[in-house]
Amino acid sequence: MKTKNYDDLRGEGFLVPRILVVVTVPVAAQEWLSQSEEEMILRHCGYWVSLREAPATENTHSVTVDIPRRNVFDVEALRRLMEM
Repeated sequence: MKTKNYDDLRGEGFLVPRILVVVTVPVAAQEWLSQSEEEMILRHCGYWVSLREAPATENTHSVTVDIPRRNVFDVEALRRLMEM
């Protein structure tokens, strides 16, 4: 990700915790999302990571961020994150 975005997400002292969510999507754009008045279905999976304790970087253009596959962004994860 761009270093500026990384720096915006990392660090402590924010009133609202900041997290990075990355969503994997199908190759074909028309398969990403289905929506109706009753539901919205996003295909594939989202993963999250907190950069709260992430170190500063000397890179000026971009930073690679590792997101653990165990950090699935689902309803339970969102509830836990909201309690932080």
